[in-house]
Amino acid sequence: MRPYQKAAGGVLSAVREYDIAAGTRILAGQVVKLVEGLVVAAAKNEAGAILGVAAENHLGGADVLNTRAKGTKICVWDAPDAIFACPAPTFTATGGSATTVTTSTLAAFSNDDFNGGYLKLIAKGEGSKNPDPIGSVKRITDYAYNSTGTISTFTVASGAAACTGDVYALFPPVTFSKGNLDSDAEKNVLGQKLILSATAALPIKVVGRNENLNEIYVMAKSHVLGVGK
Repeated sequence: MRPYQKAAGGVLSAVREYDIAAGTRILAGQVVKLVEGLVVAAAKNEAGAILGVAAENHLGGADVLNTRAKGTKICVWDAPDAIFACPAPTFTATGGSATTVTTSTLAAFSNDDFNGGYLKLIAKGEGSKNPDPIGSVKRITDYAYNSTGTISTFTVASGAAACTGDVYALFPPVTFSKGNLDSDAEKNVLGQKLILSATAALPIKVVGRNENLNEIYVMAKSHVLGVGK
């Protein structure tokens, strides 16, 4: 995740130093928490309050280019009202109609979980006959899950039919907080991202989206400095 802005507007520019064990590995953009006063990585399915997002790499070992890599301090974007950007989740469609997009790649989310969110077509499957241009965005007016066949159905504005293999970015509605933190932050340019999960409730919530960059904006729902406490 990367810093975006403060909830009340304005640039998020301040970081603060916190104690960290010399051997702890934390990457910039990783969500962190405090345990006995020391910064550690938030768990994949973190349920407790977070501290914020690491503002620097702390590799936990010697690094000739970074003298702080195995030090006892780390800088953290720790403002309770900080908003961070991360990649929007994606899924591959199994088909659809003029008013629906279906997929079998999502978990068993509750009906209506994604109502008020948006879908963006970001790639077409081989042989797709979907006439919608890449980049088309549609609002989700209803979401339903059918346990028989594990099919998720998004009801959207009338238009072209989605085809098997079409790929969509999913922008969950504001306040959505069902998910896990990506455990492989090293492969992501923006650090950690939100992985959709029907059974995990993170102390992080969705507060916005950027359709042009295929990003969602998130902030703490439960923060050690006061929010949600």
